[in-house]
Amino acid sequence: MVTPSLSSNLYSHPSRALEDHLIGASKLIDIFLAEKPEPIRNKLSGISHVAALAHDIGKATTYFQDYLRAAKEGQQQQLRSKKTSHSLFSAICAYNVAQTAVDENDFLSPLFVYAVVRRHHGNLIDIMDELSMFQDEDLDLLHTQLDAIEEQSFAILMQKLVAAGLSIFFDKHTIREWIGRFRQELNRLRKHVRRLGPGVTYYVTLNLLYSLLIDADKSDVVLGDPLAFERERIDGDHWVENYLSSAHLPSSPMNSLRMKAYAEASAHPIDLDQRVYSLNLPTGMGKTLTALSFALRLRATLESMRNSPRIIYALPFLSIIDQNSKVFENVIKASGFDPNSRVLLKHHHLSEIMYFDGENEYEPDEAKILIEGWNSEIIVTTFAQLFFALISNKNRNLRKFHRLANSIIILDEVQTIPVRYWHLMNVILRDVANTLNSYVLTSTATEPLLFGSEEPTYLVDKRFYFSTLDRITLVPAIASPITVEELAHREKPKKDRTYLYIFNTIGSAREFYDLVISIGLSTTYLSTHIPPKERLNRIEDIKTGLYKVVVSTQLVEAGVDIDFDVVIRDFAPLDSINQSAGRCNRNGGRRGIVKVVILQDKNGRSFASRVYDGVLLKATEKVLSNRNQISEGEFLGILDEYYSMVSERISQAESKSIVEAVEKLRYDREPGDEEMTSISDFCLISEDYPKVDVFIELDDEAADIWEDFCNLKEIKDRFPRKQKFDSFKADFYKFVISIPTNSPNRPPIVGELGYVSKASLADYYDLERGFILKDERSAVIW
Repeated sequence: MVTPSLSSNLYSHPSRALEDHLIGASKLIDIFLAEKPEPIRNKLSGISHVAALAHDIGKATTYFQDYLRAAKEGQQQQLRSKKTSHSLFSAICAYNVAQTAVDENDFLSPLFVYAVVRRHHGNLIDIMDELSMFQDEDLDLLHTQLDAIEEQSFAILMQKLVAAGLSIFFDKHTIREWIGRFRQELNRLRKHVRRLGPGVTYYVTLNLLYSLLIDADKSDVVLGDPLAFERERIDGDHWVENYLSSAHLPSSPMNSLRMKAYAEASAHPIDLDQRVYSLNLPTGMGKTLTALSFALRLRATLESMRNSPRIIYALPFLSIIDQNSKVFENVIKASGFDPNSRVLLKHHHLSEIMYFDGENEYEPDEAKILIEGWNSEIIVTTFAQLFFALISNKNRNLRKFHRLANSIIILDEVQTIPVRYWHLMNVILRDVANTLNSYVLTSTATEPLLFGSEEPTYLVDKRFYFSTLDRITLVPAIASPITVEELAHREKPKKDRTYLYIFNTIGSAREFYDLVISIGLSTTYLSTHIPPKERLNRIEDIKTGLYKVVVSTQLVEAGVDIDFDVVIRDFAPLDSINQSAGRCNRNGGRRGIVKVVILQDKNGRSFASRVYDGVLLKATEKVLSNRNQISEGEFLGILDEYYSMVSERISQAESKSIVEAVEKLRYDREPGDEEMTSISDFCLISEDYPKVDVFIELDDEAADIWEDFCNLKEIKDRFPRKQKFDSFKADFYKFVISIPTNSPNRPPIVGELGYVSKASLADYYDLERGFILKDERSAVIW
């Protein structure tokens, strides 16, 4: 018998004992599982602990231990080889231990343990490929690695793991037997996997197991302390009410209507058996606060049943995340709570790497782990982060998957989900919500038929609010296409009104700006060819009423809280037109006008056809044709007509093929295999053209940041270099735009990034219109 106090003298990382890391990861899984629904805890508890306690056992070889020691001496790369790998060796051990922890007829659980341990440093692949990727050279490697394990050290390690809950003790002799018969095991498993039935249950189970393991693994290495993952108790069901009371909103018909909608949603009975809710209100009706209030009330109801769901608030656009996160912060403060990172967390790919728990600010590497793991009660994030946590094969995306269990997911501006994915989202969201004991609330002014015939539960009487409002008149002037020049002549801005012109391409917006600027009214321009810092400054100036005329691309369409008397919109799908209309007379003052025109280039091609799906445009044209004017009260009816038409005409083949991939656990495919769709084919945003990022050295702040960026090359080690960049990444990207890769005016490339210095601004950047393309074909969008 080995004395428990003895150390194996084996290490998982340079300063972390192997047994401590494996046991630490297992303890973190305990913490993660404790907040999951009981069926999930019962199903995953045993096998998740096997995965945690065995996932790095292959690091016990002298090859890996020598490799770690070499890291301290700066000679690590010289020893790195296949012999220092550990995932396959660990996966075989984990698979066989898992077999002893489950019913003998359960072949899937051990297989899933094998897959997640095998891929815990990489990405998931097609489960059938996983069962086929075992060659003679792998067999030879495993035996070589086994021979390089010191028996006494391994015995001490195993004693400690068994004491921590591993179901069996095993030694080198046992492992040799496992390796010898593993090929036969894989053949047996392939027969079972081929007979898997439909449904996403297997996908959810495998994702959960993978997510738990990789989150526990990364978190233990960087943080180690389980206290960092303690939940924060919040009593938030009255937060929004307190905030509204303290805001002292002025009396007005619009505010009265907003409060009526808020009160109606607040009084809506909560049915815990209903998983999908909808908040469908016209633009400017306070959906953000109403949605948050309902989510907090639902959380309080669930909390009374010893269940504390996280609230995940997802938006499609980075441009409005900061805006809405700030609103939430003010809501929390109004009730005397501290909106620290454990309570409210903002996460997107440009998030500041800062995590403060109310007492301590974590080091950047620790903060990154906590932020990317969604360790907070309310998470404000992007559609990209959320949907790739749901549908992906990638390690960095799926790490968050287990946070979706026991969650309340708010999907704001849900109409931006591509129509081709409606069926996919319906299946995944409903099944995940039911399986993981979660809830979904969609929030939109233009509700798509996302859930088909299975309508969600509506929080308010949407028809009442749409029919009551009469703020704007929509004028479809689409009988004949016109040029940008003709638009400038026909729709000249008048001094007594404010105007927003929205274009489909950067080129057409610039052309119009050049024509209208001569009128002499205060005018500004917005597009993604203006760096985010300057763009946001202009939006703030617009909010203060500094400009009479704004010329913009579609970036102002949803969520940007700006208001105009007149909106002129180049032709677009009806849901986009409706969002544009939301920038007109938001507060119910003087009647607003929203005019839709069809703009064409000098060759007679419409700009809309370059940007949008033809089916969506034809459906819009059909709905708007023969209508001279449309009141706001009619919007809901024509939107219903439009979405019904779209649902019949847009193919859901891509959705169905990804659903099939989900059911078959086809996470990825072999390079060159284009016949089968895989989960990795899911793409939320399709690139319209190849792009290159360009840093614009716009001011002194930009110059300092660029200098910091250039100094990164002095940091030779990849991880400290990345950590340093993370510390100023958010500020760096305030000066980055994207331009076409084939732009004739492409600036010098530094690494993979274009660079426009302050000295060369005149050649590449116009202070009013942004990047100088020197190509006025008007094909670039946004």
